[in-house]
Amino acid sequence: MTCASDCLRPLLAAMLLLGASSARAADWPMLGGGPERLHRSTDAVSARSPARQWAHSAGGKVQAGVIAGEGMVFAAGSDGRLSALDARKGNVLWQYEARAAISASPALADGVVIVAAKDGSVTALAAYDGKRFWQVRVGGGVVAAPAVRDGRVYVGSVDQFLYALDLGSGKEAWRYRVKDYKYGGNFAGPAADGARVYVGGKNGMLHAVQRDGGRPVWQAELGSALYGAPALADGRVYQGAYDRNVYALDAAAGTILWRTEIDDWPQGTPVPVGDMLYVASRSGVFYALRAADGGIAWQMSLDGEVRHSPSIARNQVGVVATLDGRLVGVDLARRRIAWEQKLDGGVFGGPAISDGVVLVATQEGSVSAWR
Repeated sequence: MTCASDCLRPLLAAMLLLGASSARAADWPMLGGGPERLHRSTDAVSARSPARQWAHSAGGKVQAGVIAGEGMVFAAGSDGRLSALDARKGNVLWQYEARAAISASPALADGVVIVAAKDGSVTALAAYDGKRFWQVRVGGGVVAAPAVRDGRVYVGSVDQFLYALDLGSGKEAWRYRVKDYKYGGNFAGPAADGARVYVGGKNGMLHAVQRDGGRPVWQAELGSALYGAPALADGRVYQGAYDRNVYALDAAAGTILWRTEIDDWPQGTPVPVGDMLYVASRSGVFYALRAADGGIAWQMSLDGEVRHSPSIARNQVGVVATLDGRLVGVDLARRRIAWEQKLDGGVFGGPAISDGVVLVATQEGSVSAWR
């Protein structure tokens, strides 16, 4: 650890007094926009044809979704580089070089950026200049996005443990064994609400753990491997599984309320909006399911493979990118494609929406902003 355990807390207190650390509703500070992984924004985006505002070459492949906050955009690449970009112009403000590839989206909270790498390192950096506050190493590589809530960092590792770390010091608060088969582990990012942390394993088991203490609350056996984070809304947990099913569970009890089979593997996290649940399959079919019972309300083809969750704007535009390099806006009310833009490469990490701007990174390492 590179900083004394209490060295971050005075800085965080000062930032709170200055108002620098309070995330705005329009920010997208972690995968899915927050620890509940809802993938929806209070901002509207272009309903017609957005124009590219800027583009930045990150220099290495970016397979993780970008995040945004504090007037910056953060992108992490497989070359181990985290770049902090000016959200208005796209120029580099600072960079951090990890010693291993990064495939997990970073997380931002209280003016601190958390970045986790495939060598098991978890690092806390100052958002405004990249200064390293602390670094710890968990028992295995981290390939899924951490979640941060109420001063705790939740990180799943391929060593089959879910870790709870103190945001101020990196000190381990608890760890929970996500029992899995020999080559299993946490390939799905955790989600957190006010009472519990939820995480899935490759053996298809979804776990709910007490946020304070890390004690198990329930386990639910789903049909197959879990690679996407769950979404938490209205007392429910929504989860996609490799068996081509989307599941809805009771968040308190873990009972399965319904499951719906779609044409292919559901990608990323199902997105609950009102009485609907939106999900894209690997084959590129965009589904609208009824949240009440899982029935398919409508579906459409995006004509391209998809590897991430949709991102939903306030004006009912769903944003999805494909592996063949298209950025697509779906008009959810009219059930049709509203617009398309060409990117310079395929997309693995879902787009972020912040201040009315769509932010997306490609496998070729380009980060771009569209308004």
